[in-house]
Amino acid sequence: MTGPAEGKLLLENTKALLVSGREELLEGCEVYIHVKGYSLARVTHLDVEHPALNKLLPPRGGGFRRVEGVDGGLQVVFRAGRVVILNPLLNRVLKPGEWQVTWVGGKYGGIYIGFRREQVRLLEKLAEEVFGFTVGE
Repeated sequence: MTGPAEGKLLLENTKALLVSGREELLEGCEVYIHVKGYSLARVTHLDVEHPALNKLLPPRGGGFRRVEGVDGGLQVVFRAGRVVILNPLLNRVLKPGEWQVTWVGGKYGGIYIGFRREQVRLLEKLAEEVFGFTVGE
């Protein structure tokens, strides 16, 4: 599901870049913390929504990818390029220089990033502290 929905918390002022040969700013890209139990989410994850991302990862496709903390955000590394998501709040999930291999899936109009248990807890903590959103068990 793309766009706003119950349990999807928009990370405002987020910039996303698609880097594959050249750097392209993804105008209008929206990034959400999608909390488990809301709008069909089975686990808390990050939604990155822009149609150009389906060039790197088609809807319903997916696989394990390297996700790295960078200064001011994080990046997802694909064979054909990378997506850089810039919002300093994301460094609470992965600090610059930290990385993990985790599931990244395609959806219509974007991608979603699953994280390991520790990073899921950190995303949920962000939801509580920044958005005042109570995350249930």
